[in-house]
Amino acid sequence: MKHKESDLQIRCISWFRYQYPAYARLIEHPKNEGCGNRRQGAIAKAEGVQAGVADLILHVPAYITGPSIRHCDCYHSLALEMKTKTGKQSPVQKQWQRLFEAAGGRYVIIRSYDEFVAEVTRYMLNVPMDVDDAIKKAYAEIEREAELEAQKEFKRLLNK
Repeated sequence: MKHKESDLQIRCISWFRYQYPAYARLIEHPKNEGCGNRRQGAIAKAEGVQAGVADLILHVPAYITGPSIRHCDCYHSLALEMKTKTGKQSPVQKQWQRLFEAAGGRYVIIRSYDEFVAEVTRYMLNVPMDVDDAIKKAYAEIEREAELEAQKEFKRLLNK
């Protein structure tokens, strides 16, 4: 079952990175499964690894209008739990969901690629314009810095 969830997650992340390149570094998979032996697991736990954390977290706020025009849900980030068609949350995943939602996050269980695309598209359409502008500006600056570094390295290699 985990392999099917992993395949779905890889496909979804590929789409996200292509669709939203400026946001690609703001979606992450908190690696909290399979910490190795007991010692490595104890170190990981001491470092902050948490059981039950969602498979993907998008660290971007959004303001999604609810059923009535006067209702608006404000979220600090989006947590996505990948499950197969019949997969179920563990008790610790349900606990983490409750805490995440209580803290102001949006938590969604994703069972298909189409669900992922629909949910993320809806969420991204509701990212505040000032946040979107700031992220795209920072991304453009990072890209320019990387290009300048590549040019410097190219010149260094030519001068050898």
